[in-house]
Amino acid sequence: MPPLRANGFTLIEITLVMVILGLLLGGLLQPLSTQLENSHRRETREQLERIQEALLGYVLVHGYLPCPDLHNDGREAREAEGCTGHRSGTIWLGTLPWITLGVGEQDGWHNRFTYAVSQPFTDASQTPLPAFSLATEGTIPVVNGMDHAPAVVVSHGANGLGALSVPGVAQPAPTSPAELANSNGEAHFVYAPYHNDPDVGFDDQMIWISPYILKNRLLLAGRLKPQGTSP
Repeated sequence: MPPLRANGFTLIEITLVMVILGLLLGGLLQPLSTQLENSHRRETREQLERIQEALLGYVLVHGYLPCPDLHNDGREAREAEGCTGHRSGTIWLGTLPWITLGVGEQDGWHNRFTYAVSQPFTDASQTPLPAFSLATEGTIPVVNGMDHAPAVVVSHGANGLGALSVPGVAQPAPTSPAELANSNGEAHFVYAPYHNDPDVGFDDQMIWISPYILKNRLLLAGRLKPQGTSP
């Protein structure tokens, strides 16, 4: 009688199938992860644009910019006519007071937005009129952005390095010099092209308030005198 032949796949055949499946899945998952990151970046960019408009609107109503949130409760840390908390030179630093502004609390990766604001633009001594004038300059330099920003808002991107999570946990510090500048509590920031290399890359997203747009809005609303003196 002819010998019986066992049915089924050999070990070599199974290995080949696994390799092919791995290649197919790898090819599918990579575009999916890219799509997800692009979606989160787009969501964060839209959120930053809403924050920018909210900050400009806040100045029109109150005559000053809000202070940073220091207690992870979404509200500005203000005492009397000025801010409290961490300051570097003339810049107050913390997270975005999202409840105070009435905007979303987190970026596309569930982290808080870092918020820095120039002290002269937080002076509430003459509210609802501004205490600053047309001659007042912001004190926040943004490398590759602008020299004298009154306020800056940063999302720390997909890697989240340097951010504060929604529960209030500080994420590890970045190794990229550009990202480190946006999270080290110092008085300057960096804007750079997107690059996903964790050591030298940059996936932060940010907006800043232009003092010229801010003052133009106030001029059009009749809240600043054209000659540059305080109202």
